[in-house]
Amino acid sequence: VEIELKEELEVDDWILSGCFNNPEVREPDEPQSSCSRKHDSVVLTAHNVAYGICQDKNQHSIVKRIVAGPDSMLYSAYIDWTGSGRCLVASATAFGDVLLWSFPESGVKADSVSPVSSHLHHQFSGHEGSIFGVSISPDLSEQGFGDIRRLLASCSDDRTIRLWDISDLEASEVFPGPRSQHFENSTPLVDKGHTSTSSTDCVAMTMGHASRIWDVRFLITDRGTAVLSFGEDSTTQAWGLTRNQSHLDHLRSDVPHLSHKHTYAYHSGKSIWANAVVQQLNGAQAVCTGGADGRIVQYNLHDEHKSAAGVVSTSQWTMQDIAVKLDESQKSLDDNVAVPVPRPEKTLCERVFDALVGTWSIEREIKSALPTSPSGSFSGEAHFHNRPPTAPKFDKEYLYIENGKFTSDQGLTLPATRRYVYRYERVSDLISAWFVKPDDNAVVDYLFHDIRLDDGNNECPHDSLHADQVIKASSYHLCVKDHYTPSYVLHLMGGHLKDWKLAYGVKGPQKDYIAEATYARNEKTSHLSSDEELPNTVKTKKPSGQIPLDRQFKDDSLRCYVFLTDRSFLVTTAQGRVLVGSLLSSAGSTAETGQHGVNPSAVEWKPAGQYDVFKSSSIVAQVVGSNFILLGGGDGTISFYDRSIDKVLPMMHLKRKLAFIYAQKIDLGFWKIQAHFILAVCLGIPVAYIYEISDIDLHDRNVAKQPIMLTLPACFVVTSACYFSSLRLWLLGSRSGVIALYDEATAQHDFVLEPCSIVADVHGPETITVIHCLSDQDQNQPSHVLTAGRDGHYAVHEVTVISPRILSGEVPVTLRTVHRSTPPFGPNIEGATLDSQTQELILWGFRSTQFVVWNVSKDIETMNVDCGGAHRNWCYNPLKDGSNGGTFVWTKASVCHVYSQSNASHRVMNSGGHGREIKAMAVSRALVIHDEVEAQYIATGAEDTAIRIWSYTRQRSASRSDFRCLGAFSKHTTGIQQLRWSADGSLLFSAAGCEEFFVWRIRTVPFLGIGAVCEAVCPKVTDDGDLRVMDFAMAEVPRCFDDDQTLTEKGYVVHVVYSDSSLRVYLYSVTHAGCSFTLVQSSTYTTHCLTAACYLSAPTPNVLCTASSDGHIAFWSIRHSIDHLPVQGLQLSSAVAFHQNSIKSMFTISLDTLGFDCLIISGGDDGALGITRRVVSKASADPIISTLLIPKAHAAAINAVEYLHEIPQTKPSHTHFFVSSGNDQRLKTWIIQANSHSTSSNPIEDVVIRLQNNQHTSVADVSSLSAITTAKGVGAVVAGIGMECFADLTSEISCHDGTTI
Repeated sequence: VEIELKEELEVDDWILSGCFNNPEVREPDEPQSSCSRKHDSVVLTAHNVAYGICQDKNQHSIVKRIVAGPDSMLYSAYIDWTGSGRCLVASATAFGDVLLWSFPESGVKADSVSPVSSHLHHQFSGHEGSIFGVSISPDLSEQGFGDIRRLLASCSDDRTIRLWDISDLEASEVFPGPRSQHFENSTPLVDKGHTSTSSTDCVAMTMGHASRIWDVRFLITDRGTAVLSFGEDSTTQAWGLTRNQSHLDHLRSDVPHLSHKHTYAYHSGKSIWANAVVQQLNGAQAVCTGGADGRIVQYNLHDEHKSAAGVVSTSQWTMQDIAVKLDESQKSLDDNVAVPVPRPEKTLCERVFDALVGTWSIEREIKSALPTSPSGSFSGEAHFHNRPPTAPKFDKEYLYIENGKFTSDQGLTLPATRRYVYRYERVSDLISAWFVKPDDNAVVDYLFHDIRLDDGNNECPHDSLHADQVIKASSYHLCVKDHYTPSYVLHLMGGHLKDWKLAYGVKGPQKDYIAEATYARNEKTSHLSSDEELPNTVKTKKPSGQIPLDRQFKDDSLRCYVFLTDRSFLVTTAQGRVLVGSLLSSAGSTAETGQHGVNPSAVEWKPAGQYDVFKSSSIVAQVVGSNFILLGGGDGTISFYDRSIDKVLPMMHLKRKLAFIYAQKIDLGFWKIQAHFILAVCLGIPVAYIYEISDIDLHDRNVAKQPIMLTLPACFVVTSACYFSSLRLWLLGSRSGVIALYDEATAQHDFVLEPCSIVADVHGPETITVIHCLSDQDQNQPSHVLTAGRDGHYAVHEVTVISPRILSGEVPVTLRTVHRSTPPFGPNIEGATLDSQTQELILWGFRSTQFVVWNVSKDIETMNVDCGGAHRNWCYNPLKDGSNGGTFVWTKASVCHVYSQSNASHRVMNSGGHGREIKAMAVSRALVIHDEVEAQYIATGAEDTAIRIWSYTRQRSASRSDFRCLGAFSKHTTGIQQLRWSADGSLLFSAAGCEEFFVWRIRTVPFLGIGAVCEAVCPKVTDDGDLRVMDFAMAEVPRCFDDDQTLTEKGYVVHVVYSDSSLRVYLYSVTHAGCSFTLVQSSTYTTHCLTAACYLSAPTPNVLCTASSDGHIAFWSIRHSIDHLPVQGLQLSSAVAFHQNSIKSMFTISLDTLGFDCLIISGGDDGALGITRRVVSKASADPIISTLLIPKAHAAAINAVEYLHEIPQTKPSHTHFFVSSGNDQRLKTWIIQANSHSTSSNPIEDVVIRLQNNQHTSVADVSSLSAITTAKGVGAVVAGIGMECFADLTSEISCHDGTTI
């Protein structure tokens, strides 16, 4: 959307409120054309003066003063039209009063000069502080509040919202004529006897926000009237405006009452500053808010189901509700079919189809003509499972499941399985075979082939039904480039199939084989037809003496939940029942809820049996990557629920009660045979059992294979698990924050595995709830795993396997943390996943009583449900289609709650950044990608204690650049003071209050972009730890660790200045064993706070320059070269009085290669720009220091100065660009020129400086400047309350890049 500024008008005061004129409002008998002469809009200023904006005779917009209200200094105001030609104004004063007054609008013309009088109707008092927001409601006559027709809402820094009755506008006091804009000649307020001045007119009051409330507004929806409040705590709160529900006789039932409905916390940091309400096409009203974090979001109220974010569905179910629903479904079936319906005589084709039902023994021979396809034999069983048709046109349907073992001619034996769906259509009298979907092997995918009986087979006399017959059928199928020619020979005897054969001939570019299979009826299976297996008539109604379902379910309770699909879930109960709930699709919005909030059409329930093994206890687990659900019973039985047949089947039995169960689906490689790894832990046994089970074994129900046993460390309670198939590596997480790694490559013949590595304190002493594989690479590339815990953190670790696995004295597998961060909820992080569509990382867990879903990649909250907290049974299933939707099921007060949304809870229109003002910024060097894109990393730190990494990329052929937040992390407890990158961009140093000085290792991480982990913390220097780290200077030095003095690792010398005027020198060492700070020396300047530090520019810094709050610049000599360790001998050599007060920022420019001639550029609180020149010459024993101060360089404090670049010229002349900015919101570019090796006794005289550019920046409270390479040249990023990029500051006319955050 392109917006063009048409015109800009000014008034001589702050504008607090405004509204557009309603063209329909005009005097009786006034012609329609005259409306164009009236005011287009009206605004109100901070001195309670109304101005009109209208058009003159020449159609030019003008500003005209209309009228002044009662004298007062306002903090907020609201203007509304009454519909009778008057403008109603609510003025909120700085002293806690609300003035309600009005003035006539209809008589004011653009050419009118007659004065207009204002009328004061009410003066309300009651707030205990300044009023920051007021709002006037629409007409409430139809809302059932009795005589109350209109309300006024106000909010204050006393954190209250108050409602005032303004229905009566008859009483008023007239204020004639214009008055002064100032208060010298102001008159007192109106006599209080004429207007309402008592706080008793407050009809409702509430308190809700954690801090001051900035604004309030009314919102009328089809569900009633709501009040929205916007606070300093960065939340929007919705309040329902209802009639008083009190049962006390002395309270009127028609008095308005405010009740809290929902809290919307979609902003970070402090304050929501702007809000608007948008009427959407679907009738819903969307709320838009903008905060101090720069984020603009749009969302619907919690009860608005016609949401721009998608359909929201909620429902609640007690056990009795579920029983009633099941009983109604059964009654519906009983009533629909009670008497068998006569059927026509079956054809031969239908009799053949019916005879296929049951279990068959199968033997298949495969003969391949190509060496790339193996030949061999298959032996196993085939099952034709009868089930209801899944498509309306078919009358009967089987799910065909084949399991067995394939043995190649070379002797290799592998498990094998396949599935099809066979269907019969009576209209066409045709049998067809269908493929099933690979990701859901019970759902029909596409047609395989039709089975057509050969001519002559169907012409069978009636008396031959009990005779032996040989039936032949054939077909054809083209699969891409492969030709399939199946042929059937069926031996039908007495209406039953005795045996039959199926042969496939396959020809194609890469296939040439024949498969011949013989099916024989399994002796254990009786000869049943499909009619005998599942008759067409429904069973008769239940006997009259049977206990009704609602009574059976009366003493039952809900226990465990697990999702089957995106639209269905399974739940177990205390009496061993297994129920399946399916969410019904909704086109638009959900149906109206019934009694107690139950939506009977939201969930459809069906039983899946009742089992004694689940009565004492039960646990459930979803098989990762599969449709199978595992259920563990109290006696150690592990069962699985198979969706294809809707049954719970026992699988194995362990010795004790199950404590933990996990399963993961894997691919066995070339044969594309899928299997499952099941990990189970029993109570009281320090061993985890791992079973490898193929799809064939799942249908055998009993698994007799030898499990792999993982020996658990002492006191190790398993809470999470993950398997890396390519590395053959198991990771187990515990309740104590420990991860144990098991390498299958080291398994012994006794199938017992000991942990190859144990990593403690992964999440402190707290439970590890999530271990999720992010990237499963081969041994040549590191894999990555995500962990999360109840310490409120999530982390990404790099898994490295040493090859060969078994090396003397070395750990074969290492786990290295490459990213660690904290989402804005917790401390309970309970789950994580990667969206398969967008590859975005999704976390979910609990914040107090709320269940929260957080999109880490987008840094937004996508779901928030008030469920009562983490201590309950629950389950969440995210939609992995990029929609950020999902379904949450939980138990609260013995009631099953289901909440589902199709999209995210809100839409982010502008991503924004920090929630508080930025205090520090650092830019890394530019990186060239593919010779086309240049990227620079920008690190910002703010008062919200967070550090954000931004990428600044530009196409070399493009004219516009772009900011993109790559990641955010936090560990600091106070606002950030300073940030600096290492030369190679791998380390980021950060300083803050409370003596916090951290080192962050920055890496690229799959799916996250940038990963950061705090690898070192500088020790605090005082017991209280209340000093601020104001600034620091750092230089890289090589370190020698080996005896032969081989350079192995890097080190850094860091000079840190503190708020108590102390200076400390640290050596930061990076070794294989770890990272550490070593204090080398400490010193003190005076009693003044040190504010900045930097080295004089040279390859080997030997002079440290510091600035302080006394306006001095001090020089410290570093006697020993930094290249030689240890570093020592820091000494104050000189100090120069310069600025009138505190120096806020400085940098240095070296005029030679050795640093003997340097310029120091500084900016101070006095608004002056300072240039200091320090020259070391052979003629003088001491350096020559001279200064130049440019007063009033800015109209306010200069908070930041930054070097840009040098203009190449003939030496010894040097010309440099730098920029400055401050509280006056001006960005100034300066050119400074100096000759090197000056011989003057006052070398500053050889320095020439001039202003190149002076332009406005939209960033308030500028704190930092950083040079950056843009598409147009060398520019700068301005940071403060937001960020702004200026593309080219070194040309005659500077260019704004257009990139603003």
